[in-house]
Amino acid sequence: MEYLESFNIKDSKRVDKIIAELKDNFPEIDWQTQWYEHEDIIDNPTSYISLIVPASQHEEAEQIYQQLKEKGFDFESSIFKPLIKEIVEFRDKRDWKQFHNPKDLAISLSLEASELLENFQWKTSEAAIDDNIDNIIDELADVVIYALLMSNELEINLEQAIKRKIRKNSQKYPVDKSFGSSKKYTDLQD
Repeated sequence: MEYLESFNIKDSKRVDKIIAELKDNFPEIDWQTQWYEHEDIIDNPTSYISLIVPASQHEEAEQIYQQLKEKGFDFESSIFKPLIKEIVEFRDKRDWKQFHNPKDLAISLSLEASELLENFQWKTSEAAIDDNIDNIIDELADVVIYALLMSNELEINLEQAIKRKIRKNSQKYPVDKSFGSSKKYTDLQD
């Protein structure tokens, strides 16, 4: 195994996210971490996590890693970040964070999805849209707001989670087996 970079153990959450993103975006590389302790010049113990790769993949991994660092190496960025910031500011001005734990956010998300669904009850899709488009827009926005708040609370990069889920779904639902079919992936014929 060959070394790419080390991080202080205090950054372990960040390193976990970096590794997850590297594995998702560059699965051909066997990205790994190694934990170790080191004593500084005055014998203070410090723990580190090193990013390592197999020697046979070092050159390619180093090139990928350096390109990412030059771009800012900010896997925490997301297209949703500015929107989440605006939603959180709105929430915090009202002192509502105290109510926004993961359980209550999940409940609220489900309730808002039910309110969205209510617009379609006893109607065709076309009639529901004709009659309730403004309310559908509002309820859909509420669903997304709660999803974004929950992702923020759980420190989930929702953009990356969505991309990861699309990749998983692509494997479950290959085009040649699922094209034009509403069957669940477990029911698709080999």
